[in-house]
Amino acid sequence: MKNTVNFYRPEFHPTLRLLTLPSVIVSWLFAALICSLLYFYVAFKQQQLESEISNLEQNKQQQIILVKELQDVIDDQKVDPTLLKQVDKNQKLMRLKKRLLSKLSGHEELKSNSFSKLMIDLANHHQSGLWLTHINLNGRSVVMEGAATDSAVVPKWLSSLGQTDYFRGQEFSDTRLYRDSEQQLNFIISTGKESTNKKGLDNE
Repeated sequence: MKNTVNFYRPEFHPTLRLLTLPSVIVSWLFAALICSLLYFYVAFKQQQLESEISNLEQNKQQQIILVKELQDVIDDQKVDPTLLKQVDKNQKLMRLKKRLLSKLSGHEELKSNSFSKLMIDLANHHQSGLWLTHINLNGRSVVMEGAATDSAVVPKWLSSLGQTDYFRGQEFSDTRLYRDSEQQLNFIISTGKESTNKKGLDNE
């Protein structure tokens, strides 16, 4: 009667296989080929990196030279005191001109508004038998020239004008009545210090 069973049969035993010379040579050639390929690949990549580093170094040197040249040019630039004075003078002149232009614009606007109010008040207080020939407006000063059929019409007309918004609070500082060569009754009325000796006043 058997007590043990042998499962380790001879076909499972290791066998000794000796390497032959051809197989060894092929293995070494294959390994040498792999190593050569790796070597050339690494050498190629290293050459590329060295070329890029060389180009970057050249660019860096060029940039350094350019910066140095620009810095030298900036250092050589000197501020001309004459030009600075001229610029400052021009700026001051420009500010003065702007200020003057602003004042003139405001003055013209005020004059235009005053002239409009004056014309409206004159039109609303027209006096029969009296007409105007010239009007001169300088700010709030007014010089009016005209003619009338009767001397009594002029004071009546002035009293009416004194109630208007434009002439309220103003005094007629100069009033002159005279007859011309054709015996036409003429008058010159001023609310300011304008000279009444001039008969040829501009009609604005």
